[in-house]
Amino acid sequence: MEEELSVGQQKVLFDREATSELYRQTITAPGAGGCTYISCKNFAAQRGKLFPESFNQFLGTLGIDPSKEWEAFDYDFGEDESGHLYGGWFLFVGEFAGGPEKGIRPQPRPFDYWFTTSFPNGTLPKGVKFCAVEFLARIPWVLSEVP
Repeated sequence: MEEELSVGQQKVLFDREATSELYRQTITAPGAGGCTYISCKNFAAQRGKLFPESFNQFLGTLGIDPSKEWEAFDYDFGEDESGHLYGGWFLFVGEFAGGPEKGIRPQPRPFDYWFTTSFPNGTLPKGVKFCAVEFLARIPWVLSEVP
């Protein structure tokens, strides 16, 4: 069953049950979990406390498991006292239904998110419409190793 959801001026149609099934059958582990890069390890070490509870609830509304990002990546490749800027995606079964496609702000807030249709999708099941919640988060470096 398709439902409609808006974030700011963006609107999507989504299927919560199909998304829940996607996380049971296809996205069974977090994207950064199998990554061996030090920045992935830093993200994974903090996964459970990175996002505001309101964001986790928002993901749940879509049927997304907030512990299983599709992919996460580090925009910063050196030491930064304010933390590292990470981006990534949480996928859901649905489609973009209106509003502007949003890019990264020149001065991003410590945490932001929006809908997007641009994400790596080569290994996803064919014949299904996917959309994503893209996030941008500044998080501290907690590992003893430095990038």
